[in-house]
Amino acid sequence: LMIGVSAASQLTLALITQDEMSQRTSTVLNYQENAAFLYRMGLSNAEIAKVLPADPAVDSLSVTRGQETVSNSPTVTEIPNMNLEYADVTVQFYPSPATQTWTAGIWTGGAKGVSRSLTLRSYRSRNSLTVP
Repeated sequence: LMIGVSAASQLTLALITQDEMSQRTSTVLNYQENAAFLYRMGLSNAEIAKVLPADPAVDSLSVTRGQETVSNSPTVTEIPNMNLEYADVTVQFYPSPATQTWTAGIWTGGAKGVSRSLTLRSYRSRNSLTVP
């Protein structure tokens, strides 16, 4: 009986931890998409940082800007070559809600210091809104 109870509690802990990690990852992805949307709206890096609220799962957010040349297709010559502005929106976060590091051999539900980094490239045209 005790083996069954132990197995059930371990399974429950694993499922709850996985659910928490999935929820944290979803929250961070939403945070990143909001930052990309604000970039497309024409906000600067400093303005994006001010508008977005702090999130405990997010360790850092960076917006790296650049330009990319888009060439027309040989079959569609009506579309001119153009330069598009882009931003690589990178967010670093800790998916595990663990608060302690345990000794080897004991399941921890994820190490507390393991971070993930996700990058999303967002484009905007020169006709984006500009904020004075």
